[in-house]
Amino acid sequence: MESSDLIGIGRLGGSDPDGFHRVLVKPRFRAFFEDVTNVFLIFNSHRVFYVTICERNVEGQKVLVRFAEDGVEVERRLHKETIVAIDPVDLAEDDALDYLLGYKVIFAEQDLGEVRDYFHNNAQYVLEIELPDGSELLVPFVDHYVQAVLDDPQVLVLHNVQDLIDLALDSNQ
Repeated sequence: MESSDLIGIGRLGGSDPDGFHRVLVKPRFRAFFEDVTNVFLIFNSHRVFYVTICERNVEGQKVLVRFAEDGVEVERRLHKETIVAIDPVDLAEDDALDYLLGYKVIFAEQDLGEVRDYFHNNAQYVLEIELPDGSELLVPFVDHYVQAVLDDPQVLVLHNVQDLIDLALDSNQ
């Protein structure tokens, strides 16, 4: 697994004297974050820590966590920018890719359509993309086809999908 395979759900802030770190969680992941115990911390040097949340304090919108592992604060100070991330598999299967719904899909620098739905086929997630002509393109959500997921703007960049596009167009004729 590479850090690009992970889903960034927020940012890690500084720590208080008691060793609690502030976590700024994206709104769509707040409910999920309440129950998560292990997360990845991705530092801007491409260093990644897999850490365990051992304590959590929530004060209104402010979320504070303490990690079981040592060294997080030292590393955070060295690199400042720290992304809190999760493995997509850790999301509940029924809503794992909900955040992608409505994302614009780009292939070969052209607008290909929009993510309308997805499903899990017992091996991987498959995206249902609505093409401009109203037809549907099915694309497995794997590195071979998904080049990048950009949260701002909401764009999914694909590569290696020309054969899938041709197959979809042939089946619609």
